[in-house]
Amino acid sequence: MARPISKVTVVGILAAVLLLALILYETFALEQYECEVCMEFEGRSKCLTVKAETEQQAMQTAKDNACSFITNGRAEGFRCAQTPPASVQCKRL
Repeated sequence: MARPISKVTVVGILAAVLLLALILYETFALEQYECEVCMEFEGRSKCLTVKAETEQQAMQTAKDNACSFITNGRAEGFRCAQTPPASVQCKRL
């Protein structure tokens, strides 16, 4: 004969399912914009695509990350960050 499931087990399973649902909801709710930013700096170039909650955050993060790929050191990184992107394409997801 099968053992009945205890209340503690049921509550634990429900809590785990709710936590998983919350994590999935928060993860998908945050990614509302996707931007591809191409940076050119001193003859080097890099294009990156980033997802973020706002268009501005996506553009800035993509720009910063692209600059980190094509620069050497902080001084170049700061100069690259002040350079306008070669191209920007954003879309709402």
